[in-house]
Amino acid sequence: MDHIALMFEQEGCNKDDWTFISDRMKGVDLAMRDTFPRATRRVCCQHLYMNCKNNGFSGSAFFKLFWIAANAHNEYVYGKALEKITAHDPNAAAYLDTCQEQWSRDMPVFSLLEAIRKWCMERVGARFDMAIDMEDACGGGEFEVRDAHVNFPIRLSTRSCGCGKWQISGIPCKHALRVIYDQRLNPIDFVSPFFKSAAYKLTYADHIHPMSDPTQWPNFSLPTIQPPVIKRQAGRPAKKRKRGPNEPRKGKRNNNVKCGKCREFGHNSRTCKNGGPSTGPSTSAAAGASTSQGGPRGRKRANTAT
Repeated sequence: MDHIALMFEQEGCNKDDWTFISDRMKGVDLAMRDTFPRATRRVCCQHLYMNCKNNGFSGSAFFKLFWIAANAHNEYVYGKALEKITAHDPNAAAYLDTCQEQWSRDMPVFSLLEAIRKWCMERVGARFDMAIDMEDACGGGEFEVRDAHVNFPIRLSTRSCGCGKWQISGIPCKHALRVIYDQRLNPIDFVSPFFKSAAYKLTYADHIHPMSDPTQWPNFSLPTIQPPVIKRQAGRPAKKRKRGPNEPRKGKRNNNVKCGKCREFGHNSRTCKNGGPSTGPSTSAAAGASTSQGGPRGRKRANTAT
């Protein structure tokens, strides 16, 4: 990490507005604290939950409470979720208290784009929530929105809502949209400028600088980074790739199971509830056995009568 810090100092990027997101690995955490002490450190919620699961804190109840706390946009909802986690498992709450970094809800690129697409479709399909009541509190661009049994103050001038989602995401929440549409305003004017095309064009406005051949690059007195030593693990090597927590599980190759009794697909003869006639090899064998036994006895009686 020393040569990385030297590179940042040479480029003039040693600032206190950097943010690093990790999965709370001890080596990375210690290196970041020593190299970038002023930088903001965040921990990925998905990795944090996997760390909790590896420490024995799992189950459907803990899963729901954890993601309620992770998706909280204000301290009240976050505090209530931690209280329920403490009542459910005090050890899990004590482990979460050791996480001093800010929680970050990161997703893989494909899952993130799919979630954004679904969110946009739901927003376009239901822009108004009829369960929300809106009333002007005191004028001056301040409103009060009642959602179920909770009141949320809305301030259009400061782009803020009592739920906290507008301030964090930069996109108006459903409470703010209720006020914006009621006031006949354009919701695009209340979206953060970081999401608009002007910021996108400004990001890629500069051209790509030419680069010289690697043989002409300057030499620095930096240590050569060697690849890690690969040590063969005990046991048989795995043939299948370990899937991520957000990846779907691989199903069976052939799901068309055919029943041996009723000849229908979707179940087998053991779980058959149709009660169809059995046409298995055991029935045919039994029929053949009875025919072979009856033949010799009939010929024997005919010979006796003669």
